[in-house]
Amino acid sequence: MTLTGTYDFGVNTELDSVIVEAYERIGRQASDLSANDVQSAIRSLSYLCAEWANKGVNLWEVSLNNSALTQGQQSITLNSKNVEVFQVYRRTTSGGINTDIMLSAISRADYAGIPNKQQQSSPTQYYFERTITPTMYLWPTPDSSAYTLYYYTMNFTQDPGNPTNTLDVPQRWFDAMAAGMAVRLAVKWAPEKSGLLQGMADIAYQAAAAEDREKVPTVIKPSLLAGRYA
Repeated sequence: MTLTGTYDFGVNTELDSVIVEAYERIGRQASDLSANDVQSAIRSLSYLCAEWANKGVNLWEVSLNNSALTQGQQSITLNSKNVEVFQVYRRTTSGGINTDIMLSAISRADYAGIPNKQQQSSPTQYYFERTITPTMYLWPTPDSSAYTLYYYTMNFTQDPGNPTNTLDVPQRWFDAMAAGMAVRLAVKWAPEKSGLLQGMADIAYQAAAAEDREKVPTVIKPSLLAGRYA
């Protein structure tokens, strides 16, 4: 037997392939699909991706960002595509050597309780305000312009767009995507199959989510920065 030697599935796979797979799971063939059927599937996929963003960290959507800070800067306006912020640290550079110090996250209530929000020093904490256009507030505010802030964000999955587009989802999540789409399409076109398909979708999602993680030991340690408002 001859191997293909290619690994294009999930890399060059177009949206229409997943749409057809999802419809076949509810008993409809590609030749029966209308333009409205395709648009219905794309809309369902958009809602599915929004659901995934709420369920947890999608590692393929995590990116490292940086922003040069100015003295007294209180906040950074992020992008509306940013769902969450992780691992925030400030960097200073001296003699060509970078020194990174982690910042600890605080809640809205903690930030509100800080008496002097303009106090200047080396930033040690941040509050992530999850509005439609999110904002990250720093405390203390920088006492110079020598800091660069680095932070990881989890972003929303890119819009599916046209059926010929490549999906912004890794190959290992394709079964979960087709299964989730099939459930949403079954609710519209084959409700008698939605229960069975929902069970299959749950299993596919759990398998993908269990694999989509950092495989490192868990270390628990206290934060030495929490509650420092002095």
